Amino acid sequence: MQKHYCGTGEKKQEGSDEHIGESITRSLEDMKAMSDEMEKILAQIKNCPEPCCDGNVEISTSSGQKKRAPCPVLTSDCSHGKWIVQMLDKYVLDIMSGIGVPRRHLENFKSTRDEVFQREILTEIEKWQASGFLIFTGESGSGKSYGAALAVLKYLVKQVTNYLDRKTWETAVKAGNSVFWCTAAEITDDREIVSRAKREYLTVIDDLGGETDTPAAQAVLKSVILKRHDMMLPTILTTTLTMLDLDLRYGGCIAERLVEDIGNGGMIIECGDVSIRNIANEFCSADGNE
Repeated sequence: MQKHYCGTGEKKQEGSDEHIGESITRSLEDMKAMSDEMEKILAQIKNCPEPCCDGNVEISTSSGQKKRAPCPVLTSDCSHGKWIVQMLDKYVLDIMSGIGVPRRHLENFKSTRDEVFQREILTEIEKWQASGFLIFTGESGSGKSYGAALAVLKYLVKQVTNYLDRKTWETAVKAGNSVFWCTAAEITDDREIVSRAKREYLTVIDDLGGETDTPAAQAVLKSVILKRHDMMLPTILTTTLTMLDLDLRYGGCIAERLVEDIGNGGMIIECGDVSIRNIANEFCSADGNE
């Protein structure tokens, strides 16, 4: 009978469990070394490596391999970051359409004719932390409703904690489910709208004072405003009425609550008495004559 002896120096058979295990270990070690090297290279990137079209950068390893990795300095100021912000805004505009924000405001966001007004009003809107009442006052056509829509847009965008990660954009959808847009006239005509206007987390009441001038209609709106004030829910109002007008129309308690709210996170943004619709028309006319 022939005997076989296995010495310690015997070559391991290819395909054996032990050989496969060592191969896996070496592969993992190589991957770890590659990952560590890429991290070191990426850590050395301090400035935006434009041009960039996909948010990735190409780096060369010590072995001469070309690898692509997420840009470590990607921001909203670089070309790809700006593109992502534009996509997020478009994503949020779709949410706003479902909320019931008038289409004309959504279209205005895509227009360049309101850029100057948008920059000015944004400075004020950014100060509001979705606490208390945000009130837009001014004459008809001065941009109150547009400002309210812009405030909703910024509120939803702020819910996205990491705009570079599209998975987090879903938080804007969830926040949008608790936003309700309606006019004062609609509130006085429908009990379900009254209920939603009182309970939703963020409610926009557009054109306060534009409802039917009856004690019953004013009582309904008064109840909605007082309810939201008592529950400390963020609320956006647009109105052509001054505080004195509000006092006379809805009673002293409403004006008092709104003034009181200004010291607790609430704000009043005065849009003035100049119609941005006329400005927009003049801009478009001038642009067409050039």
